[in-house]
Amino acid sequence: MKQPLIALLTDFGTSDPYVGIMKGILASISPETRFIDLTNHIPPGDIQRGAFALWQSSLDLPSGTIFLAVVDPGVGTERKAICLDCAGQRFIGPDNGLFSFLLYGKEYHAWELSNPAYQLSTPGSTFHGRDIFAPAAAHAANGIPGEKFGNPVKSIKRLAEPILELEGNSLSGEVLSSDRFGNLSTSLGHFHSKDSWDLILSSWINQTKCKTKDRSCVEILVKDKTLPLVKTFSSIPEGNCAGLIGSTGLLEIVCNLGSAKDILGLKRGDPILLRW
Repeated sequence: MKQPLIALLTDFGTSDPYVGIMKGILASISPETRFIDLTNHIPPGDIQRGAFALWQSSLDLPSGTIFLAVVDPGVGTERKAICLDCAGQRFIGPDNGLFSFLLYGKEYHAWELSNPAYQLSTPGSTFHGRDIFAPAAAHAANGIPGEKFGNPVKSIKRLAEPILELEGNSLSGEVLSSDRFGNLSTSLGHFHSKDSWDLILSSWINQTKCKTKDRSCVEILVKDKTLPLVKTFSSIPEGNCAGLIGSTGLLEIVCNLGSAKDILGLKRGDPILLRW
């Protein structure tokens, strides 16, 4: 049997040994399994940022990938540890909202990680990444089915649904996340085109759909500024900001050779209006 890929996403950073310890557990239980780091630099305890990065990564990783995701400020509390199967991939981590963005319009099955046969022998209350989540991911890579881990979980904890509202010829949304370049991802998407001019929205969150036949008529309102919609960074004068459709299909607010986040003073939750 070909071993699946395990992809790690945590807020542990790399200056401490926590990620390395988890990899050691993976290697000891499933030595033939490949694993990669998506990121270990989610801001500490930032579940929403982790949820967005996990959704973003899931779009491009292959079917069968096991995501080992640990952003867990509630470690040791009553929150469940779960194994979630969704859209041909498996996700292992805390049931605290971290899997929210994966579930829009998707069927899923989930189980609580409660079977001691697939945990370390004496799990503690402070490092479930080592004691519960990494062992579960390794055993899953070895072919253990979800129902062996514990009882079914019928309801997954979800973060508040991001804003994506259509009214006439405008779409309202919000800033969801920023990257190290200061590019801002918004809740507005998924966009695609059939030719070089039209712009089609099939929402990643709900059933919203719309289309404009001339993207040159689209403008983006952020705070007191109106920005154009462009196709590439090079279409933007150096130091200026604009909107473009990013690799996820979501509208991004970006700057050519600068930080849109700093220049516009935008933060998570700030409103964005796209109109045409």
